Amino acid sequence: MNPYDRERTTWEQPGYTIGEHTNSPPVNWSNIDNIVLHYTADKKANPDTAQYLANIQRSYVNGRGYSIGYSVAVDQTGLSWELRGTDYTPAANKGFNNVTWVILCLVDWQDPCNLAMIETVRRLVKFARTQIGRDVPVIGHRDLAATQCPGNGIYAQIEEKVFEPVNPEPSPEYEVKLIDPPTRIYDSRKQGGRFKDGEARKVSTGKKGAVFVNVTIVGGSGEGGFATVWGNGAMPDVSNVNYSHGQTIANSAWVPVAPDGTIQIYCYRSCDVLIDLQATV
Repeated sequence: MNPYDRERTTWEQPGYTIGEHTNSPPVNWSNIDNIVLHYTADKKANPDTAQYLANIQRSYVNGRGYSIGYSVAVDQTGLSWELRGTDYTPAANKGFNNVTWVILCLVDWQDPCNLAMIETVRRLVKFARTQIGRDVPVIGHRDLAATQCPGNGIYAQIEEKVFEPVNPEPSPEYEVKLIDPPTRIYDSRKQGGRFKDGEARKVSTGKKGAVFVNVTIVGGSGEGGFATVWGNGAMPDVSNVNYSHGQTIANSAWVPVAPDGTIQIYCYRSCDVLIDLQATV
């Protein structure tokens, strides 16, 4: 059984392949005591996952002299990416590498895994436990070392046993549904006019659960501009798009939808905003 949606060959680059920079043996499943979740601690994960993983690998090889140490990565669309896989023992939990299998969750900073990621992690946990032959626990990196990894959002999910495959199967509303072609759900040039400095607005999505949106900032003014997109409640202390004067720039993100079917967007500096719906769960 191959648990990966994307194999190593889809992101490795010449001179920076896993095999060139480790002599670790294959995973010995009979030794594995824990499935360990990690995060990158990056404020924002690059939505181009292949490029993001290639950059991480170069950083490891050039800065540490060895290959990226995780077994598999899960991106925000729910795709699983083979890293060391089962071919090489992990190198992400010092002192515990021979007894762990490692899942890297590509969340933004302290975010929890979204619904698409949760289902993929559950599938990977089920795969690993099948190979091991017993239900070893899912833990966080901080359970093995003095670190904040895998972030507060993911660690809370671990404590709530969100990643247990024994949980009920997700209903169809939690399956990732791609919008092809993407649909523009908001254009401030036609709906409400240009954002003022420090203005927040609600945008109707017509969806529930979570949406994957591309947010484009058009003609930002001033310096140090940023936009934050979120669902219900208070605005989180993160940015989804950073922009400068006169710049037009875009970025994509999963956003939980509020009970009334809306998402919210805040712009620190005046600009126009375009939002395109790309996927839902």
